[in-house]
Amino acid sequence: MDEITVTTNDTAEMMLEEVDFLSRKLLDLNKQLIESEKAKTRFLSLVANELNNPMTALLGLIPHLSKEPNDQKQKILGMVEEEALRLDFHIQNLVAAAEIESGEIKMSYALINPEELIDEVLKSLKYQILANSITIHVDNKLQQKIVTDPQKLHLILKNLIANGCIYGNEGTSVDVIIDSPSVNELTIAVKNIGKGPSVEYKPQVYTRFSHGPEGIHGLGIGLSIVRELSEKLNGNVDYETKDQSVTFTVTLPLESKLPDSQACGSNEFLFESFDDAFEL
Repeated sequence: MDEITVTTNDTAEMMLEEVDFLSRKLLDLNKQLIESEKAKTRFLSLVANELNNPMTALLGLIPHLSKEPNDQKQKILGMVEEEALRLDFHIQNLVAAAEIESGEIKMSYALINPEELIDEVLKSLKYQILANSITIHVDNKLQQKIVTDPQKLHLILKNLIANGCIYGNEGTSVDVIIDSPSVNELTIAVKNIGKGPSVEYKPQVYTRFSHGPEGIHGLGIGLSIVRELSEKLNGNVDYETKDQSVTFTVTLPLESKLPDSQACGSNEFLFESFDDAFEL
């Protein structure tokens, strides 16, 4: 009987030692994972910022280059501008993703006209819109300026409209509707004609780093940024598919006055990717 008791105790001690070892191993692996994520975020932020400055300069210089009629150089210049705008879009998303990962998103509010903001988005997406023969319709039912972070809303709209152009049927339209269903609520809906995302649950659409409407982990980095930035603006994003159309709707709080602490000089917003300042 004594021999059996000793054997059982030894087994229990060995099991406890093994559990302790595995626990320490798991904690170590978790620490390595956290450090790896931090390193990835730092690297992403560094690369994005290093690319952002020369891209800003390049986009500022392109409009000043000569565009002579019937000149082969004009076609080449258009191709250069198209690729520069495409790359700049990717960089903007990378910068936003790095800020989201690091938790260091800075908010800067201003009084803006959302329709003018959409006009700036359409200028930056002009080649993508033309390539897919998309017609853009903007219906602004809100005849007032709003208080928001212009850069964040600009990137939200850019990703949604670009998404509508990419996944919408060629030769159709993308409708952008600005509305206020209640006195304290702003909605911006982007509707395109085409097949909706094939996912089991809606949140999967906003998962990063998977491409195409058939992707089981979302459509890519753009929609994940839309969700994150919408939430940072104290709002949300949702979508619905109906009658061969897909509509993404961003809902934000509606404010028409700046806080006193931000009232001075807040009506101006500079899009760094464009040549001139854009005053709203």
